[in-house]
Amino acid sequence: MENNANAENGIFINGKAQIIEMLKFMTAKERATLLKNVRMRNPSLAKELYAESITFETIYSLDQVDLAQIIQFVKGPIMGVALKTAPAEFQRKMLQSCPREYAEEAYTYLTKNLGGNEERDVTRAQKRVSDTIVALNNRGRISL
Repeated sequence: MENNANAENGIFINGKAQIIEMLKFMTAKERATLLKNVRMRNPSLAKELYAESITFETIYSLDQVDLAQIIQFVKGPIMGVALKTAPAEFQRKMLQSCPREYAEEAYTYLTKNLGGNEERDVTRAQKRVSDTIVALNNRGRISL
């Protein structure tokens, strides 16, 4: 009865979206524990939640082999823009693992002033990288 009243008022509760948002703020250990418990009851839901909870920061934990896979699918300028807010240590790690031409192109955009839309562009570039991580993980090309 209460759900019908909420539906009539245009209020919808999406538990899945709320869990995904929570997963994005959890530590890796907390996220793993929660997803392990969900997986025991509903493996497909756990896989979906995991894929949706991947953020750009996931790239920080990838090894050189997985980074090389991402480089094949993300253009240098996009990677450069995405790295703008990354820690300097990771920027170095990422650029050192790239072919020289790719790294130079990415570095050009990393250091370039993008003007008033920089925050929006960085967010979009990071979303592109995280979407690539999800796709490669789903295809088994990288392991998270």
